[in-house]
Amino acid sequence: MAQKSNEIKLQKGLSRAKLLIPTILSIGVMIYLFKDDFANAKEITWTSSTTISLFAALCLVFIRDAAYVIRLKILSIGSLSWRGAFNSVMLWEFASAITPTVIGGSAFAVLILKREGLNLGKSVATVLVTALMDELFYVIAVPTVLLFVSLESFFPHDTSNLWFETGVQTVFFGGYIMTCLVSLVVISALFISPSGTGKIISLIFKLPFLCKWSYKVSDWTEDWTLASKNLKGRSFAFWGGALGSTLASWTARFLTLNVILIAFMEVVPHAEIVAKQLAMWIVMLLSPTPGASGIAEVAFPTFIGPALLPVIAMSALGGVVIVWRTLTYFIYLIIGAVIVPNWLANTSPKSSTYP
Repeated sequence: MAQKSNEIKLQKGLSRAKLLIPTILSIGVMIYLFKDDFANAKEITWTSSTTISLFAALCLVFIRDAAYVIRLKILSIGSLSWRGAFNSVMLWEFASAITPTVIGGSAFAVLILKREGLNLGKSVATVLVTALMDELFYVIAVPTVLLFVSLESFFPHDTSNLWFETGVQTVFFGGYIMTCLVSLVVISALFISPSGTGKIISLIFKLPFLCKWSYKVSDWTEDWTLASKNLKGRSFAFWGGALGSTLASWTARFLTLNVILIAFMEVVPHAEIVAKQLAMWIVMLLSPTPGASGIAEVAFPTFIGPALLPVIAMSALGGVVIVWRTLTYFIYLIIGAVIVPNWLANTSPKSSTYP
């Protein structure tokens, strides 16, 4: 019964019909924000630098996803084939793209990995370690970028276009502290004491504003225990490879926008652009829309725009948004929509065998 329920959940979660809402939201917001600028735009000059920079951006997309695939291959200790690892990454990204950002694609990741043939322990361990490494990258990236730019470089001056009243700095620092705390909890749960961590979290969730979610703590403790047992005795090469591929993937992800900008302007303030992306990332994580659709398109001119204008025209800024969202978002909607039907047909909840 549970297996059938999970199967239904997975099929609904990866439904191609869910493409419509984020696609309409993203395109609709871009048209609304930039329609007048596009109408009045001058002819865009295409140069060899434009071609090279856009090709370099595509190369970074390849590096980003290849590193993700390598990381999954390492974390599965070879249990996933290269094809299985590729499918898992693309479907994970697809699930993230059609799921509200506050939920994320990790809700379906364990089901995807189990369908690819990993047992429950390996699936849970892989998802938890992946999440931990992603969070640790962010925790380390912020102070690293601060070595090159001031704290003020992270934030926009005008936030009137944003959808929340709380100051961006408050949201950023709150999100950063929360990321640090979650990382510490996962480290404790996976490598120190799953049961002890569960008991502490259980006490915390007895607080009035958290008690309605207290029933989940036992499930989390069970997952942590499974994952912890699965991770015991892993080698230095295992952890080094997983961390290295995480660093490569996330670095490529954040540098994609920098490389795109080279096609539109001669001098790019690279460190400042990365800093603003790090702050914008926290804001996008609060989005209730699938894949931050509509929200990302509004946040981009607010965060990134001031660093580019008046060096480039508003119409060019709209072009940057389109290329950026295509390479970091729409591409996964397209690939996922192509992969899902055959993947569901050629795999089963119990087997990773392909015909």
